[in-house]
Order: sequence, then structure tokens, then C-alpha cells
Amino acid sequence: MKRNYVKVIAAVVGMTMVYCPLTLNAKSKKNATAAPSEIAIHGYGETASFTVDSRNLRSDEPILISATNGFEVSPRELSPNSKGTVTVKLISSKQQTTGKVILRSGDTRYYVAVKGAGKALPVKDLSATPTYQGGEEENFEKAFNPSADGYTIEFKVATPTDGDEFYPFAIDSQGNGFKSYVSSTAFGLFHSTSKADGFTNPSTNVTGGRGKFYNNDGKAHTYRIAVMPDNRAFFYRDGIAVDTVRLHDYGLQPDFATGNGELKENLLKNPGFEGEFEVFGIKNAEDVAKSIEGWYIDIHDYWCSQQFILPEEIDNTVDVDNHIAKIVPYMWANGWGNGNINQIVDVAPNETYTLTALAKGGIREKEGTLAATMFIEEMQDREKRTKVEIASDSWETYSLDYTTSPDCRQIRVVFQTESGKWGEHRSPFEIDNVKLTGVSRQYTPKIGFINHNAKVEYFTFDTTGAYAPASPEITVNIN
Repeated sequence: MKRNYVKVIAAVVGMTMVYCPLTLNAKSKKNATAAPSEIAIHGYGETASFTVDSRNLRSDEPILISATNGFEVSPRELSPNSKGTVTVKLISSKQQTTGKVILRSGDTRYYVAVKGAGKALPVKDLSATPTYQGGEEENFEKAFNPSADGYTIEFKVATPTDGDEFYPFAIDSQGNGFKSYVSSTAFGLFHSTSKADGFTNPSTNVTGGRGKFYNNDGKAHTYRIAVMPDNRAFFYRDGIAVDTVRLHDYGLQPDFATGNGELKENLLKNPGFEGEFEVFGIKNAEDVAKSIEGWYIDIHDYWCSQQFILPEEIDNTVDVDNHIAKIVPYMWANGWGNGNINQIVDVAPNETYTLTALAKGGIREKEGTLAATMFIEEMQDREKRTKVEIASDSWETYSLDYTTSPDCRQIRVVFQTESGKWGEHRSPFEIDNVKLTGVSRQYTPKIGFINHNAKVEYFTFDTTGAYAPASPEITVNIN
């Protein structure tokens, strides 16, 4: 029998690549998962190209082209048994993004490995012409229209005593934004109305150090938040890089939304778990996810529950390149907390929202009891909720409807498994293809701050791009 194959000839445009054309045998599992050639792309928004030459494919099966998170491909489809060019674009500002381009025609597949490297942000001084030149205002707000290249906020404030706090914020017309906080001993982000865990101070996060910020030293410190187009924010204090954060992982402020939008089929971020995720990468938690794009992990401790993003084929369409979320409780003598992943969504009051998901597992084998649930609860009143128990170890679609109360502004979509005890045998809770359908919200773009007793020397912003501050340096020459 004549064997189907796809031949990929890499013709790199403006970059370095390992050249290694390969004929893929569709029947060879080893070759089907191999990555014979690798493309390297340097810098957000940069591209690279390769050519495709296909033969002996079914004439009714076009070559479908896709890429893993952090990359875009064009075109998305090529005719079978023809030649074509595929362009790959890096759309992640992470320091390093690894993935692959997937070419599929029926059961014939070819993978091209792709590696993206983020560039350092350009340096720009923003202190010369501040938007706000200091004062006693408790609230400051300006209209906001960031460019396609991102934006930057900088402020210099002193928070010498407990209770002194400063809250910079920004929200664009698409509902992308944040609210941050600076206090006498902390610097971090809000997750809806609650303060998420603060950042660790890299200057004191060393052996014997506590990783704290000593903003109570009586001095004004300069803070900068640079936001890239992929909604990744770079945080600085006194010119020192503190942390890099995906803003998609955090809930917005309830008052950011100013009206109702259109009915949307899916209001969730990363609903199919094909987005970014990071693992602990340490003993006992090598592959345990410590963060999942768009989702908040609660309780955030792998000794309580462990979350994984894993490849799993569900059917011929949702195939081997698909990913799912899996939640497994850590077993203790008397259990610990209920582990879950959740997402906060802005909603309209008095509207009905429908939550659906593919799910399975969470069943205690001996007792036959159910430990996994999906539910919606209101952020303003957690007692208002509707839940569905997961009742099978096979993939099934679960659904629930929830009508928001007159005062509701945000809901929390939760997938949760109960705590586990020693000796218990429980199937893992697995989730995929989550969808929340309902009325969206609209946003009036704004940028500014709320001040609680902080001493503000200046506040400014630049909508032309994401910029880094000049880095402090100490140079030593030993004679």
C-alpha cells in the first residue's frame, strides 16, 4: 500500500533555524511525534516562515494548520497535494515560549517545533513630564486609549506607616486591566475586591531574607507597571524588576464595567486549557501547575490539591493535541481544604447565564459517592450559588443555568474537588471545553489612582508602548 506523507521543507525568513527536511510516515508513532526542525523567533510580533510540499494525501482532506499557545499561524488551511508557505508569528512577551505548529490532514500529522524569545523592553524616562504632579487628591482619573504596543504607568509615592496605601488602576475598552496596591510593606495586585498574594522583593528574597518590601522607611519609592499587548504586566520598584504577571489570571474590579454588552457564546478566558501554564518543577510537584492562564488556583498549595494540564484525546476532532485540566486532592489523615480552579467573570444583574463543560471523575471508588462539582456563585454574596455534581468516570457534558440577583456584578465559575483522606481511592477530576454563555459587559476606558494617605510625588502614564525604567547599577573595578 502506498503510504501517505507530508514533506515539510523549512525556508526560514530572517532568522536562524536547524534545517532538517523529513518525510513523515503516518503509520509511525515515533516519527509522528518527532520535531525534526525547529524555528526560533526573536521578539514579540516578529514572524518566520516555512514552506510545505505535500503529496499522496486524500484529496478531500485539506491540511489544517494550527499552533500552540503563544504563536499564530497564517494561513490556517492549505490544499492537499500542493505547495504553500506558512507564516508563524510570536504573540507572547514571555522571556521564552516553546511550542509547535501542527499540520494535519486526516490522520496524517506533522509537527514543527517553535521557540520564541521575548526581547527586553525599551528603556524610557517618564518622570520629566508627569500627568499628575503631586497633591492631596484621594482620586485621580483620566481617559485612556492605549496603543497597540501597550502602555506604561509610573508613580513615586511614600507609604511610611500602616494604613498608607496607594491603588493605581487601568481598564481599556475591551475589559483588559488591573488594580494594583502599594502599602508600607507590600506591592501586589487585586483579584476582584481582594488583595492577591503580594510580590516577593527580589532584593531581600535570599538566604536569610524575608522577601519583604520595606516601604515604611520614610522614603518615596518609584514604581512602574509596563503592560504589553498580550496583557502581560512587568512590575518594577526603584528600577529593579520585581515580577512579571499575566493580568488575565486576575479578576477585575466590579466597578470597571459600566454597562451591558452583547450576548456572547463564551465569556471565559482559556476555556479549553490550551493557554499558558507554569509548573512548580520541584520534588513532589514536578508537573503540578502553579498557575493556569485565566484561572485562579485555590488553595494554592500542592500539599492540599494538585492541578495538571495534560494532553488527552477525547474524539477525532478534539484529538491528541488537545489539553485538559485535572485536579487531584492530596491525601491527609483527616483531609485538608477543597481544591479548585476558578475564574471571576463580570456579569449583568437580573440575567441568566449558562455554564457547560465536559467533565468526569471525582468519584470515591469504595463508597461510590461524588466529590467533584462545578458551580456558579456570586462574588457579592457567596451564599447565592447553583451547583452540579459530576457523576461519571466517562466524559459527559454537564450544564447549569444561573440567574443573577439585582445586585450582582460578578460571578465566580468554580470546578472543585473535596479534600481527601488516607486510604481513599478516588478518580481524578478532569475538565475540558468550558463555556459560559450570557450577556457581556462594556467598559469605559480610564486610568488613574485611589490614594489612602500615601504621599504622592507624581503619577504619570505613557500610552505609546511598554517601557522599562533605567536599571540601577554598581560597578566595581578591583586594581
